[in-house]
Amino acid sequence: MSEISSLLPLLIGAAVFVALCVVLVFVRVKRSNNQRWDTQRQHVRGIEKELQKTNKQLLEVRSVMVGLGQKVAEQQDVIQHLTERVTELEHTDSDSRLYSRASKMVQLGAGINELIEECELPKAEAELMMSLQSKIAGKEKVPPLSSHPERKKVHKTAPVRRPQHKIK
Repeated sequence: MSEISSLLPLLIGAAVFVALCVVLVFVRVKRSNNQRWDTQRQHVRGIEKELQKTNKQLLEVRSVMVGLGQKVAEQQDVIQHLTERVTELEHTDSDSRLYSRASKMVQLGAGINELIEECELPKAEAELMMSLQSKIAGKEKVPPLSSHPERKKVHKTAPVRRPQHKIK
């Protein structure tokens, strides 16, 4: 028994040492887990902030897309209106067709009487068409335009007066 009694303090010391080591390992593992847990929470918070930013950007993009959709619809309405207007003008612009026809006839060499009869133009308009076509073709010279046609300025140079010498 004496051997056991001498070993008893050593065994108790060893058991206490092992218990302390287990407690220290447990504390370190717990600290390590807490640090990882904190790191994970911070990471999750960062991801949540990024998600909120992305959601805000998505809402902005949606509102821009709605605005663009409205603009496109408005432009389609304008295009449709203009298309209808052009079609309407094409059907109602018979005078323009007569003048186009008269212009082509003049280019092909038609005379004033032909223009009056075929295109039902007054004589003055037929003469004007003939004159315009000859000017366009370069057969007649086009007078230059002035800035104020109602006020024609005529620049005359005054004669230069020189002193006369009397010969004696």
